[in-house]
Amino acid sequence: MTLCFEMFPQLPKGHLSFVEKWPLMNPYDMGFIIVTYFAFILKIGPMLMEKRQPLQLNKFLIVYNMVKVINSSILAFKFLSYILDKGLFPRKCEYDDQTMFIIAVLYWKYMATKILDLVDTIVFVVRKKNNQITFLHVYHHVFMVLVTWCSLKYDPTDHWAFMAIVNCVIHVIMYTYYGISALGPRYRRYLWWKKYLTIMQLLQFVFIFTHVVIQTYTSQCPMRSITYWVGIFNLSLFICLFADFYNKRYRAKLKDTSFACTRQVDD
Repeated sequence: MTLCFEMFPQLPKGHLSFVEKWPLMNPYDMGFIIVTYFAFILKIGPMLMEKRQPLQLNKFLIVYNMVKVINSSILAFKFLSYILDKGLFPRKCEYDDQTMFIIAVLYWKYMATKILDLVDTIVFVVRKKNNQITFLHVYHHVFMVLVTWCSLKYDPTDHWAFMAIVNCVIHVIMYTYYGISALGPRYRRYLWWKKYLTIMQLLQFVFIFTHVVIQTYTSQCPMRSITYWVGIFNLSLFICLFADFYNKRYRAKLKDTSFACTRQVDD
């Protein structure tokens, strides 16, 4: 597999030497995951499913979503415990070896969770839910994998601990929704809050954006300039994309409903 990536320049070594030896921290491994993901969702998957019926994966999805809820709950608790101990904003740039190891382990588990999230898109492909494979969905999933990997490798500080806990809480709610949906049509009446899930997803980026800005200008250990601007750019992009999705999905539908009702009254 290494030979396939020899054309790419060598990346500099990471900040923590022990992290370099962990699974998935080799750039070739990460490159293989991302390339395979794009190859499947763009070419291989659609080609395999072209003449096939959508796969029925309800039982798998029930278990899968349950695992995601449990995993996100555990991670949220662990990140919360860390924040309660160390504070909402970094107090210093250098921690002792034990603390750095704790941060690295938490980030690695969080990164592994983001890699597992790529299965969401694969499920959409084999179920022929092509309308759900949007730019927002793919970009968000790929970016989260890459940014967590880069943060762990090159900036393993607690700057992103708040982001992780907020995101994990949202994922607990989100995969609970998906799990209920997988139970079948008779449970759909319990999913009236889908619109509010989108609002919560949007608000998480607003909260994280605010935290990043406050942290940069008030913390005793502000994040690196490149980390800050990459974070600000992508958080702004996510806010715009999720706001656009909400407007198209719900506000437009509300306008159409209002127009239909008005037309019915006029008739």
